[in-house]
Amino acid sequence: MSRSRDGAGGRGLRLLAERMAALPAALRAAERLGEPALGFDPRAVRHVVVTGIGSSAAHARLLAHLLCEEASLGARAVPPGAFLAPPPPAAADDALVVFSQGLSPNARFALSAPRAWRAVVLVTAATPESLDARGDAEGRRLLARLEDAGASRIALPADGEYGTLLRVLGPAAGIVRTLALARAAVRAAGRAPGPGLALDVERACERIAQAPAGTEAALAALEPAALEAPLAFLTSGSYVDLVSNLQRKVLEGLLRPWPPVVDLLELAHGAFQQACTGRGLWIALARRDAPQEAPLLERTRRMLDPGRHAVIALEAELPGAGALLEHEALLNAFVLRVLTRGRLDLERWPGQEREGLLYDLAPPMPPSASDTIVRQQPRPAATPALLAELSWPELAEALAAGRRSALLPLGAIEQHGPHLPFATDAWIAEALAARLCARLPDAVALPVVSPGCSPEHMAHPGTLELAPATLEAVLRDVLRSLARHGFERAFLFSGHGGNAEPLRAMLPRLRRSVRGLRVDAFVDLEGLTVRLHAVAARLGVSAEAAGHHAGEIETSILAALRPEAVRRGEAAAGLLAPTRRGQRLFQPSLRVNAPAGVVGDPRNASARRGAAYLEAWVDLLLEAWARGKKPRKAKGTKRP
Repeated sequence: MSRSRDGAGGRGLRLLAERMAALPAALRAAERLGEPALGFDPRAVRHVVVTGIGSSAAHARLLAHLLCEEASLGARAVPPGAFLAPPPPAAADDALVVFSQGLSPNARFALSAPRAWRAVVLVTAATPESLDARGDAEGRRLLARLEDAGASRIALPADGEYGTLLRVLGPAAGIVRTLALARAAVRAAGRAPGPGLALDVERACERIAQAPAGTEAALAALEPAALEAPLAFLTSGSYVDLVSNLQRKVLEGLLRPWPPVVDLLELAHGAFQQACTGRGLWIALARRDAPQEAPLLERTRRMLDPGRHAVIALEAELPGAGALLEHEALLNAFVLRVLTRGRLDLERWPGQEREGLLYDLAPPMPPSASDTIVRQQPRPAATPALLAELSWPELAEALAAGRRSALLPLGAIEQHGPHLPFATDAWIAEALAARLCARLPDAVALPVVSPGCSPEHMAHPGTLELAPATLEAVLRDVLRSLARHGFERAFLFSGHGGNAEPLRAMLPRLRRSVRGLRVDAFVDLEGLTVRLHAVAARLGVSAEAAGHHAGEIETSILAALRPEAVRRGEAAAGLLAPTRRGQRLFQPSLRVNAPAGVVGDPRNASARRGAAYLEAWVDLLLEAWARGKKPRKAKGTKRP
């Protein structure tokens, strides 16, 4: 690591200080994401295999520890090198969880065979947009391939933390997300999260703000030379296995040898004897909820030679995994103090020009199903398929090139129980339109028409309703606009079941009111319900749980699309109605039969199953598109 050329500590040190100051905001952002969708039933897998690389390895160890201790699940953390070989046959019974803040090339070995596992979960700050911005086409393809395979992606709020080896925001935000993921797993296993999974984020922010002062107080009595001595950490119990990122701060922040972490009772079994012959700085990772450590630490101080050895205690007040957040902040302050004293630059480290031989190593990426679709049905390169993202010259170019079919999705703004937002049907309709458009090279997807016809939900506050005549007038004007601009076909469909009967009734009038535009619509809600419930049954979900509104099907779909929007802690079983003729449940108001607004059981919703439901739904829409006529409607239905 070179000496700074622009003042004490250099720009890299200022960057480190800025990130330390931003830690409270990063924790609050991670907490706001809530409990994520787990993506699988932990009771249905043999093991949960967890891995991570770099600072993310600590999150893998923490999750495995919490799943074992708090949920009694079979979980184990494995190093990333274990995935250089193909997954064993037993992986088909296991769930894989991969942590990688920036989707590191090395982390992609673990994700190279997603269909070999029962379920795959990726916890990352990387998004398609951030990967595009970095020019990482392979990472973008990997995310698409994981989506094709039904994997779940859980968001971290700390992307873009580059420029130094040492990371500050991602490790701390990752602890918050790991705790949330562990709580989701405990709930999915049918248990209530215990106090070991709780975290008071505001209290954590207070303690992080106090960390620099706490570190300075601990270092006040040290001679300056003590900071240059070899480092080792002291702690006790299972905490020994959870502090690997604190060791990494010394390795990557100070470029010193990987410091040992010694259990206080193990100190007299070799580590103490070795230290007796040289200098050393022992950092005790003390915890307020581990009072048994205090007498052991006092004995340790008496054993060591004060002339050559120094012992400082960095004490965390937060209980459980919250102590890791405090020790992260305390060690950040320690590293900054040592770097400032040594006038070192974090941005220019030794070997920067040669490390890529390993760091950039990633598995070859075989084509995904979506890659094949794109090759077989190419889109105009300069013309996206989503109208909302086009400029008018781009649309004119698309129309001239033959893209003259419009996909018009309908949604709703209506209640979906305590655990799903009002926009659920609109988001589902939007996702269906995008996926359908990806498979129809002559189509443009329009923005969702929403609100919709939702009289059966008006007893729940917040639902917005359009009268059928109002919806018809809106659709008529939209279709006339399309015809005027040169579109030749419009295909209407809905993510909300309440729109189906009004749409079926108004379809003949819409066709008569618009000249030069062929208008088709999918209104076969009975057929859709049969198809989705068949998929649910194949995946082990009963028709009662799959439900007709805000049940397992809709919740799983939203878990796949927007996992941060699912309030897992609020999910509860609603009305369990096995009948396929669900219309009577909604009249005159769903609240009469299902006060919470839920028909089904959303508690074990899975993003993996949600991806399967979406695929089946799109297949059904494609069949209707290909027929080019109104599908046969079976009466008396009300579906998601």
